[in-house]
Amino acid sequence: MPSCNVRVVCRFRPINQRERDEAAKMEELGFKLVFEGDTDVTLVNGKQSASFSFDRIFPPDSNQVDVYNVTARPTIEDVLSGYNGTIFAYGQTGAGKTFTMFGPDPEFMTKETRGVIPRTSAHIFSHIDGDNSKREYAIKCSFVEIYKEALKDLLGGKAELKIRESPQKGVWIDGVVEEFVTSEQDISDLITIGDNAKSVTATQMNARSSRSHSLFIITIEQKNEDGSTKIGKLNLVDLAGSEKIGKTGAKGNTPEEAKKINQSLSA
Repeated sequence: MPSCNVRVVCRFRPINQRERDEAAKMEELGFKLVFEGDTDVTLVNGKQSASFSFDRIFPPDSNQVDVYNVTARPTIEDVLSGYNGTIFAYGQTGAGKTFTMFGPDPEFMTKETRGVIPRTSAHIFSHIDGDNSKREYAIKCSFVEIYKEALKDLLGGKAELKIRESPQKGVWIDGVVEEFVTSEQDISDLITIGDNAKSVTATQMNARSSRSHSLFIITIEQKNEDGSTKIGKLNLVDLAGSEKIGKTGAKGNTPEEAKKINQSLSA
């Protein structure tokens, strides 16, 4: 049986300079966050307060390693055992979803700041390297985005993909490119290719705001010595952030993108 089920984890990123200036005013009004253990947070606003409970909370000083070990590692272990798993980041634009899933831009990437997807890659190949059985592994990856309700292949396949379903195969993306990989670098290269093809723009709240939902799929097939096989599929999702046009300063095509983003997130 899989070791984990549906969990909701809330991560609070550090505030930026603009927010620091605003925070000083907010504190004067009595607004603050109070973290209570690993699962509870209370929002205090003057004489009013509201408490929220999650499966786990990560305050602003949390690091990428702890986030991965608590939220992602159990799911990766399940996928390596032949189960399917999904990890997705949801939140307002500029909340740190892409940082959590991928890490910072490549020029600022370090071993400590790697996100969930690079750490997943390292985890998978470390597991394979440590497997002394005669089991054979085949790993393939796909990278797609949903932009304004259209499904696009970020690895150079069809301009617009379709989702299909059948009793035999279940749900799948028809015509999506599936690249076989044999190393962490192979996965890193695919992420770079897909990232360069993603729909992004600059807003007042985020210098590189994702205008689409992106989905990186890793399928792991294992063939045992007796001929039996098991397949686990991992879906790693970086959702576009919900937006208020008044805050983002959206212009041109960006308001229509924001409308589609908000519609899809409320579906």
